[in-house]
Formats: sequence, structure tokens, C-alpha cells
Amino acid sequence: MKRSEEEIAIRCRPILGQPDVIDLVGKSSSPTAAYDLVISIGKDDETAKAARWLAVLRRDYPVAYQRLVNSKK
Repeated sequence: MKRSEEEIAIRCRPILGQPDVIDLVGKSSSPTAAYDLVISIGKDDETAKAARWLAVLRRDYPVAYQRLVNSKK
């Protein structure tokens, strides 16, 4: 099931004020890799899940991802 752009954007809100996490998502190769990278730097599970959702947004809705990331930098 493909989730809507709006739903995914809401799920990644917890990290939108964390440029270090957003940068890790941008460097990741997949949503799972984004989750793993964020966990590896000592962030909590909620943050890692939000990072995974941001990576899903990048994969499924690249224009929305760019718009969201650029508005938070």
C-alpha cells in the first residue's frame, strides 16, 4: 500500500528541526539504511523511524522531499 505524500510528511515531522539527521537521510541508500544510520549515531527509535519516513518520502515523492528539506534548511 502506497501512503499519501501528506501522511508521510506528517510522520517525518519529529526530525524536521534536526539538520544532522536530515543530512544522514540524504546520504542513505534506502529507508532501512536511513533508520540504521540514525540509530548508529545514538538517536532514539522515534527519531530513527521519522528518518525512515523521510527516506520513504524521498523515494516515493522526490519533489515533495526536496520541497520539505529545502524549507527546513
